[in-house]
Amino acid sequence: MKETTTRKKITRGISKDFAEAFKQSELYKLYGKHKDELFIGVRNNYLNLYYNCDSIAKIKYKKRDEKIYCEIDKYYIDGNHHNSKEKEKRYKIEQKEICRQYEVIKKHSNDKATPEKKAQSKLVLLNNENLDSNWFCIDVEYVKSFNDKAEKEAAGFNGRFDIIALSKTKPHKVALIELKYGSAAIGGKSGIYKHVEDFSKFCEKSYFEQQLKQEIVEIVKSQKEIGISLPIDSFEASDLLNPEFYFITLNNNAKGNASTPKQTMAGYLFNDKRWGCKKLTTKDSVEKMYGDITKKDNKFFATFLFSKATLENIEIKDIIDGSYDERMLPV
Repeated sequence: MKETTTRKKITRGISKDFAEAFKQSELYKLYGKHKDELFIGVRNNYLNLYYNCDSIAKIKYKKRDEKIYCEIDKYYIDGNHHNSKEKEKRYKIEQKEICRQYEVIKKHSNDKATPEKKAQSKLVLLNNENLDSNWFCIDVEYVKSFNDKAEKEAAGFNGRFDIIALSKTKPHKVALIELKYGSAAIGGKSGIYKHVEDFSKFCEKSYFEQQLKQEIVEIVKSQKEIGISLPIDSFEASDLLNPEFYFITLNNNAKGNASTPKQTMAGYLFNDKRWGCKKLTTKDSVEKMYGDITKKDNKFFATFLFSKATLENIEIKDIIDGSYDERMLPV
């Protein structure tokens, strides 16, 4: 008789014991002092501590000894880039050492992080500090979990989102956001075409209904339990509307006579020269492969938000409904 195996259910969230231990930890005190620059991401039975949307510590809990454990990339301590196969590239570190070395860790993150990552962090934190924002950002650097390598390969994409935001009132709207900063971020293997491809596959495979919907419930539940002040009441998966997709572009400025990021993006999106496009891509356009994603009758559609703001002067305090220079809404 053929033996059957049951796959372990993918979860997202932490236990109540973990939450209580974290609230008594040195890292919780550190977070409390630096809420204006830190973000806590809820993962599968662990937490990530983000600075510059850059995971500077992985936080775990062992129920056996009721203790918090931390891991860190050695780079954040010594400033040296280590080979991924190098022994102790990631190593265990005491909470008090992270707190003691916090300014050093910040410096090394600032040296490493791109303007895009720094802008992403600033946009999220400004939004979450604003009590009048219609949205709250519950996660950054989300990556879909897979049961194994075979399942991931079959999916054909990583399932990554820069930001997940929820509207504050029921029924909750869900915003899945990709952030771009300047023209250099529009093309290439991590450019607009790749993100549209991933978003489309995410929709086709119904990953929101199958997984992300319940994960969002668990993320918010865990964040409340660890003492993050969320302006959102408890809710069920049924209170979540289907996700809306957003591309936010900051530093939408041209250098000299060059194209703006919006014009460059149009060259990858369309088969014609809309949005003031000066040059169409020589590769397959998004429209050719996935249709016109600015149309609501397309299989997948998105909203595009553009701001001329640069890292030094970002003042957008509502991540979706804030003061953008241009809004290209699906029609």
